[in-house]
Amino acid sequence: MTVPALRPFRAEIPQSALDDLRARLQRALWPDDLPAGYGVTNERVRALAEHWLERFDWRAFEARLNAYPQFTTEIDGETIHFLHVRSSRADATPLVLTHGWPGSVAEYLDVIGPLTEPESPEAPAFHLVIPSLPGFGFSGPVKSAGWGTHRTAAAWAELMSRLGYESYGAAGNDAGSMISPEIGRLAPEKVVGVHVTQLFSFPSGDPAEMAGLSAADQGALAHLQWFYENMFSFNQLHSQQPHTLAFALADSPLALLAWNAQLFGESLDADFVLANVALYWLTGTGGASIRFYYEDAQSPAHPAAPTTVPTALAMFKGDFQSIRRFANRDHANIVSWNSYDAGTGSGGPRDAAGHYAAHEAPEILVADIRRFFAGLSRPWPVLDQAHAALRSAIEGVEDWSAPTPCADWNITQVLQHAAADQLGYAAFITGEPGPDFNPFTPSGTLTESPSAYLEPKLAAAEAAFATITPDTTAVPTPLPQGALPAPVAVGAAALDAAVHAWDIATATGRKSLLTPELAEALLPVAKELAEPLRGFAYAPALPSLTEDDAVSTLLRYLGRNPHWTA
Repeated sequence: MTVPALRPFRAEIPQSALDDLRARLQRALWPDDLPAGYGVTNERVRALAEHWLERFDWRAFEARLNAYPQFTTEIDGETIHFLHVRSSRADATPLVLTHGWPGSVAEYLDVIGPLTEPESPEAPAFHLVIPSLPGFGFSGPVKSAGWGTHRTAAAWAELMSRLGYESYGAAGNDAGSMISPEIGRLAPEKVVGVHVTQLFSFPSGDPAEMAGLSAADQGALAHLQWFYENMFSFNQLHSQQPHTLAFALADSPLALLAWNAQLFGESLDADFVLANVALYWLTGTGGASIRFYYEDAQSPAHPAAPTTVPTALAMFKGDFQSIRRFANRDHANIVSWNSYDAGTGSGGPRDAAGHYAAHEAPEILVADIRRFFAGLSRPWPVLDQAHAALRSAIEGVEDWSAPTPCADWNITQVLQHAAADQLGYAAFITGEPGPDFNPFTPSGTLTESPSAYLEPKLAAAEAAFATITPDTTAVPTPLPQGALPAPVAVGAAALDAAVHAWDIATATGRKSLLTPELAEALLPVAKELAEPLRGFAYAPALPSLTEDDAVSTLLRYLGRNPHWTA
């Protein structure tokens, strides 16, 4: 299959389009003037419209955009526009930044320099990929339906792979705060961390969730309720009848300005507001962009298991206030939670100060992103590789009752055993509860999807071992040997995951996911640990053969026939 090309792109709006925009603004018809309780005011829109006519310089914004490398490519049938700004630093981390509505790639222009080329060599650097959401700006209008959170996240994962990034971070704001965690859910083996400015987790309806909420959390819920009762009409209309509104947004720049300005805080500078609004108008995507809400509202349910990649929140006063109790339910690996008051607005309920933090408080946001990703050192690559193999092994399995090389267990039982073992290691390290059944008597019945069952156990093990330094001499383990030096304890958990990944892949007739490099790293661990486990975890060793490679040598030592067939 031919991969669509990456085509260089420049923003070059025809002068005729700018002339038409000016004429439309000059002959705009205005509604009666009403107080703010009725919606965005004439005073607010008139001030922005006059700035658009007299002072806003589209060509200057266009030049600023064109100062960065831009490209388009086709993904899933649609043209996707993105900025791709690489750092000069060889150690830079790839990072995909995602905006929301009514924002655009303009949100992130102020952080490109600090993130790609930090002044201090000690500060982390990033290769930035900043796509326009499908149906937004130069990524639109879209021709097909379904471009909500899930489909966009899948497209971004494809984009990062297409750019050659097999390990990267994801960060976002607004819709980007929904898309970025979803990228981590879809590609946990590739996404090293997710950084967002909102974690949109809400009460489930269980009264027990509401018991004992702090005064701050109760205040956050009260503000959310106010927003729902006073400013949520845009979401309702976008989710139910976006095309009805699209006629006004396509025909009148004043209508587009008023509709989008309701979600741009009054304290934001006019040039920033108008850069975003003009980008929508000049690309004809005012109506296409709001369909994102409709697509999410109509989208079939996707797996709801908690995300497992390391997650960070940097929320700002005046913006949506996330509640940790609900966020922990939806995200199993939140490792950074910070709240800031950047002093960027009046603080009124309609101001939403801080929502566009990358523009309003770029220094604060950049510092938080740097701290988060700098803290994500993964000291145990052997465990990462083994977990990645286990994740890959369960993809595409059709017959979960098929026999495996692992004694009398079928694939479901091997999965249960492998997942429980990983949770067991985590429990011994952290003191948290372990598996609720004997891993050596798996039932073979799951009440949730295999990935939803596996992911929290792997996340727990990864989080637990992340607290262990390589020089730790006594890491508690569930093995008969008890506490072990850190490299051996990690190797034991990796050995268990990698061998069971081989069991599942072999049972389904697929290529071994146990690589020679991983096998070579695990063989010394196996030789140190296997003997006390013979008879219930491992069968007697099989004779080695001269033609054996590293994988076969490891498998035979653990009592498995490398050429097993059902």
